[in-house]
This record gives sequence, C-alpha cells and structure tokens, in this order.
Amino acid sequence: MIALLAVPLTVLSLQQGADSAIAQRLAGRVPPQIASLVAELGTAAAARGLPVDPLIQKAIEGSAKGIPEGRVAAALNLITMHLDTAAAALRDGGLPADTLAIAAGEFAITAGLSRNDITALARTGANAAALTVGLRVAGTLAALGVPPAEDIGLVSMELRAGEPASTLLLLPAEVQEEMAKGATAAQAAAGLARAAAAQARHGPPPGRGQGQPPPPHPPHPPPPPHP
Repeated sequence: MIALLAVPLTVLSLQQGADSAIAQRLAGRVPPQIASLVAELGTAAAARGLPVDPLIQKAIEGSAKGIPEGRVAAALNLITMHLDTAAAALRDGGLPADTLAIAAGEFAITAGLSRNDITALARTGANAAALTVGLRVAGTLAALGVPPAEDIGLVSMELRAGEPASTLLLLPAEVQEEMAKGATAAQAAAGLARAAAAQARHGPPPGRGQGQPPPPHPPHPPPPPHP
C-alpha cells in the first residue's frame, strides 16, 4: 500500500512545487484570480512538457496594460492551446520535445502561421537551436504581412542551407527594406528566396561574407618634396 501511494504523492509534491514557483513570479504583479489561473494552466502545461514562461509573460503584460481580467484569461487559454499545437507540430516534424522551440512555435502560430507551417520548418532538419530562431523569424515575417507560402519558403531555405542565426535574424529587416522600395511583403520575401537559391547554386557574390577585398597593389608612398 505504501508503494502504491508513493507515485501519487510524488506527483502531488511536484505540482505543488510548480504552483509555488509560478506564484512567486506573479506575486504582486497580477490579480489573484489571474495568478490562480496561470498556476493551474502552467502546472498542467509543464506536466505535458510545455513551457510555462509564455503564460507568465502574458499575464504580467495584460495586467501591466490594465486589460480586463476576462480578456487576459481568454488569452491565457488561447496560448495554452497554441503551445499544445506547436508541440504536436514539432513532433510531427521529427523534433524531440524542446521547450524553447515550442515557445517559438507558439509565437509563430499567434502571428498567423499554422500547425502545418511549423511542421514544415521542423522537417528542414535544423537542430532545435536553429529551428527556434527560424520559428521566431517566421513569426516576425508573418506579423509584417508575409503570406505563409513565401514566409515558410524563405525561412526553410535558410535553415536547410545552415545559415547562422545572425543571418536568419536579418531577414525581417531585409523584407522591410524591400517593402520600403515599393515591393509587397510577398514580393520581398520571394525575392530574397530567389537570391538565396541563386547563392546556394553559385556561391556568394564577390566580396560577400569575405570582408573587404585587398587593394590590387600596395599604396605608393608620396613623392619627396622638391628641394
């Protein structure tokens, strides 16, 4: 009988510890009802391998902005649903559970991307760290108005090419730069994808990524002044 009780008591202890940690982070920053809801949702989410930080951050943000509790509660429930969707999408793409990638997937879904979009990025073969950056960038591009097809096409290409995080993080600014020149968000992303494809076939253009080329000849010293 003692052995049978050990597992439930251990689970209960872990849940109480999670509740306490969440309560400490929210103490004095959100109304009690919201704190209780975050503790409830967060403890259950953590038990499913989901990150808790998106819930905590949304609760703090909503309270700081004076958003009514009912709307904050609805947003928290929606985030929980998006976290579950992101986790399932990443599993479909072959990525083991990773809380940072799941949180990035939730961000991308909230920005307008779908479960299938998240799975498509996971299937690029990128590791969890690179995929996390890719999902954040894809979500940012979606928020800029880039349609999912062009968004996922561009980010997938960069992930497959093994581009570093610094290159991925430049994509939103590059899209905005093209939009400032008159291109639509879709045209800007498609143009960048074509450029990336060309670079993959032929290599970077001369001088790109290699620093400034050296001068063809050493500079000559100035002639001596005439006496």
